[in-house]
Amino acid sequence: MQVLDTAIHASPGTVTVEFVGEGGEKIAVTMVVSDPLLDHGALVDRAKELMVQCAAFGGLPAQDSRHGNANGSRPGIEPPSDTGQDLYTFEYREGGSVRRLEGVELPNLEAVHDEALRSAIDLLDDAAEPFQNGWAVRVRGGDGEVVLSVDFDEARREKAAAAM
Repeated sequence: MQVLDTAIHASPGTVTVEFVGEGGEKIAVTMVVSDPLLDHGALVDRAKELMVQCAAFGGLPAQDSRHGNANGSRPGIEPPSDTGQDLYTFEYREGGSVRRLEGVELPNLEAVHDEALRSAIDLLDDAAEPFQNGWAVRVRGGDGEVVLSVDFDEARREKAAAAM
């Protein structure tokens, strides 16, 4: 879905960020917000982070009606899986700061690269600084070592190629 518009709806204690697509599709992310003074950019960024987490972690399995949750344990906790997926930490460079998203589960380095490249292109679109250089997104494996890095130049090349 290509996002054409973003709307923000506030209620007491919560904010809903709604992403509107070209065909009228909508994705809404409702968040509990303790700081009512967050600017729209910060709210949109947080909603994007939550969507990435949802996409990376997937949904819960079918409900167990006897216990009211997926596996008879605490609600919202998935059982360990043997899917062969690994956990990664994504680091996003924005201006002078680094944002981290830990515990992203992806099946292989190709999927990691695809997500890092997509995120780097998003950083170009959201960038406060028009000319960023160096790495845009770094990914660390479970041992903390950098397994992949996408720089702003690669993101610009991929964005230009996609526009053709």
